[in-house]
Amino acid sequence: MKKQSLVLPSPPPEREELRDLPQAPRLLMNVSRLLRYRVRDGEAREGVMDQQAARLLMAHLAVLGEASQLTLAEKTHFSTPTVSILLRKMEKEGYVTRVPRTDDRRVMQVSLTEKGLAFDREHVGRIMENDRRAMAGFTPEEEATLVALLLRMYENLKEK
Repeated sequence: MKKQSLVLPSPPPEREELRDLPQAPRLLMNVSRLLRYRVRDGEAREGVMDQQAARLLMAHLAVLGEASQLTLAEKTHFSTPTVSILLRKMEKEGYVTRVPRTDDRRVMQVSLTEKGLAFDREHVGRIMENDRRAMAGFTPEEEATLVALLLRMYENLKEK
């Protein structure tokens, strides 16, 4: 079966009122959009894992191994009802399992199932491939310069 070519998003239209502003932030947004689309190419287009919030929960579970719903809410900065709803959907689709903790049955411990672990491994593999493609042809020095500049942008935008 031949793989379909990826349909990339078109960039937003040029706006006259933005013409004299720095180009880097909007270019960075477009690069970010392309990175996201390329990573998601070939992944499920239906169900809960099509949602970025569910992917973030999965990433935390992959690193932590298991966590309470409250811990996941704290790590993601999502509301506890949002985490509960997402986890219910992820459980229904077979990506996570939720079981009451033995010492406090009111607390639900969440972990990835084999299906969730497989999805995460494939997702991380696409991220790695995508990152390598994005940085193809850059020298280590160029990458270090780019990282330093992006970190400065990040620091400029962080809430203080």
